[in-house]
Amino acid sequence: MSTYLLWENDEFTISTPENPHQPYADGLHLIVSPRQSVASAWADINTATQVFKLSAEACKIMKDLQLAPWFNIQANGNWGLLPGNATSFHVHVFGRNKTASWGKPISLPQDPGTYKNDAMPEADRTKLIEAFGSSLND
Repeated sequence: MSTYLLWENDEFTISTPENPHQPYADGLHLIVSPRQSVASAWADINTATQVFKLSAEACKIMKDLQLAPWFNIQANGNWGLLPGNATSFHVHVFGRNKTASWGKPISLPQDPGTYKNDAMPEADRTKLIEAFGSSLND
């Protein structure tokens, strides 16, 4: 999956996909990942704790920037269960805007790459790069 890098340190990255799981009008889509390969959240609880903490911090920053009023955080890696793939723990953060999808579950595609949504606009990516850089590097 191709992504735009928004923030990184020696242990973790935050990115946004070029082809997000939801339309931009419905909200933002971030991926928080450990750099170290971890098969699942329960395989390395300390790393999972840090990934979820970082995800929550990213949500607060996006809310403060008024980029979305609500967020869903989803642990993932299950497409790695498909033949020929390996599981890799990561977290999806979905900013939710008050559109027709408000209050409904996000409908994820059945297979990777089957959704066709535009990337987060560059202006929002720039805001997040600056905000994450000043807030998460402390």
